Amino acid sequence: MYDYSYNYAHCREIFFSFQKILKSYYLDVERDTYPIQEECSISSFMCENPNAKKLLLITTGEHGIEGYAGNVFLQLFVHEFLPNIKHDEVSLLLVHAINPWGMKHKRRVNKDNIDLNRNFLDFSLPDIDLRNESFEKMRKYFTNPKPVGKVDLNFFLNIVKLIPYIITLGSTGIKEALTKGQYTCERCVYYGGKEEVGCTQYMKALYKHVYSTYDSVLHLDIHTGAGPKNRMVIVNSIFDEQESKEREVEFGYSPITKADRKSFYEINGDMIDYIYKQYGGKSKFYATCFEYGTLGDDLIGQLKSLIIVSLENRAWHYGTKNENVKSKIDELFRTMFFPDDTRWQASFEKDTRAALSGILRYFNFI
Repeated sequence: MYDYSYNYAHCREIFFSFQKILKSYYLDVERDTYPIQEECSISSFMCENPNAKKLLLITTGEHGIEGYAGNVFLQLFVHEFLPNIKHDEVSLLLVHAINPWGMKHKRRVNKDNIDLNRNFLDFSLPDIDLRNESFEKMRKYFTNPKPVGKVDLNFFLNIVKLIPYIITLGSTGIKEALTKGQYTCERCVYYGGKEEVGCTQYMKALYKHVYSTYDSVLHLDIHTGAGPKNRMVIVNSIFDEQESKEREVEFGYSPITKADRKSFYEINGDMIDYIYKQYGGKSKFYATCFEYGTLGDDLIGQLKSLIIVSLENRAWHYGTKNENVKSKIDELFRTMFFPDDTRWQASFEKDTRAALSGILRYFNFI
């Protein structure tokens, strides 16, 4: 088992400690930092050997709190898979915490409540359509401007409040309201912002460089929270030309799905979709998301997720009636994105090994 630290500073030190190991495989190891605020920064290692034409890119922590699982992923990769990479052919770029402020404060979003995975857009386009009608129909549920009390933590009372929306929108509509992204309520969940934030601009510049430099890029982005309970699902962009079943055969791994309304859920401003739209047809690459499930993807799991993220968001903006309520919300939020559960941790490591083995072999990186 690896270090499942839930402390941003300690995780950053773990990441920096990789430098010595990386230098034993690569002649040129460059560490870069992009400062955000409060001693938080996007940190990365670019590792290159002469004449390497392919790149393995691993990004973590786009949703801040999910960076803790991303840190474990990087530990496992460095210690178990790095030695077998074809170092003369494959360069390596590791990115630690795209949203470091969110990781430090154990939030999904940045300091302005913006979900970075709803922010990879060109807001200047005149015909950009960012409507989320399901969210607007649920706006009242998401905009309770009162401190969270003990009664608000009652799961069954929350279900009662959701019944009218379940009837009118169904599970698909509720999922869309929550996850598609919304651009009208700055203090609500899954807010995508009004313009590109600094972290988004930095990552876009990074992608412009690497996707135009290398002949082939394999990009793995690490997330937690959605999908089957205690399983990792590979979530491909809707722009991936291969069908999910074909990818399962290629990688020898299941489940694999696509981020569309029918199979998983639809997202505005998704980072991986941005890459396909920006570089599809211009560069040779495969970019995907490893999504580690926690609460489950059945209706109960989805409703628990909705309730938890709503309570955390409300508590952040409007406070709680006492410290016990705050502690309970913090506990629920961690359970949703980085469970302190040995069964989940064992599954995390098992699925990571299986998926990495299949993908790296398929693309001839090991």
